Amino acid sequence: MIWLMGAKGMLGQEIAGKFEEKGLAFTATDRETDITNLQILRDFTTGKGISWIVNCSAYTAVDKAEEEKDLAYLINETGVKNIGIVAAELNVPVIHVSTDYVFPGTKDEALTEEEPTGPESVYGESKLAGEKALLKENPCSFIIRTAWLYGKMGNNFVYTMLRLMKDRDSLKIVDDQIGSPTWTGDLADLMVKVIVSDSKNYGIYHFSGEGQTSWYGFAKEIYRQGQERGLLTKECSLNPCTSDEYPTPAKRPAFSLLSKKKVKDTFGMTVPSWEESLDSFLEKGIAE
Repeated sequence: MIWLMGAKGMLGQEIAGKFEEKGLAFTATDRETDITNLQILRDFTTGKGISWIVNCSAYTAVDKAEEEKDLAYLINETGVKNIGIVAAELNVPVIHVSTDYVFPGTKDEALTEEEPTGPESVYGESKLAGEKALLKENPCSFIIRTAWLYGKMGNNFVYTMLRLMKDRDSLKIVDDQIGSPTWTGDLADLMVKVIVSDSKNYGIYHFSGEGQTSWYGFAKEIYRQGQERGLLTKECSLNPCTSDEYPTPAKRPAFSLLSKKKVKDTFGMTVPSWEESLDSFLEKGIAE
């Protein structure tokens, strides 16, 4: 029995759908099972025969975390530590989702799992603290760092751009932050592969769409594909801008392209280009 935590979030819903497609037995929980309360987690596992834990629960309000540091750490560190403790007691592996925000973004080449971390935001710091806590409590864990996540069931950059492109005549989009978008469908496929193969190759992995772009480049491709599919029927001028022109409370990594070599070598993954994945996402239909 797989225990899927954070099942009502964007990624959690995607994974639940994949589990159902594959006929994998799972039990799903969300906020009603508080990961910051160790006893609640212990009580939930009783009699369920848990064999894997997949954690998609997290504090993800990147900018708000600058003001809510204690809450961010409570969920992203203490909560994840609790999951590690319970997993170790059950002797089961954990798949946990982390982020490119653990890096400072100062390099200009794809980041491997061995690259020194150095988060520059409270969100990034709390997620890194969670990684360390999980591996300490339960070394039999898979930590998947991802970036620029979008999917059907949640607020994300693709939905925001499509909405704004319909409403406005012009948009300014940041062009000096480089990375690669990730479709929840691709990330969920990886998690299923890890579980079905009953992998013991524990550790940290990086996963995002293949290729690289900026938020401006991402927006241009959303616009192009949106027009092709008839999702966008009016003209909208897209203009690049710098991060300084669009200040946010939390600092974003300027360069956070993730190397997929390890995940491809270990699991035989074929990682689609981010453009292909965007096409697949739009082909499957977006939420109304």
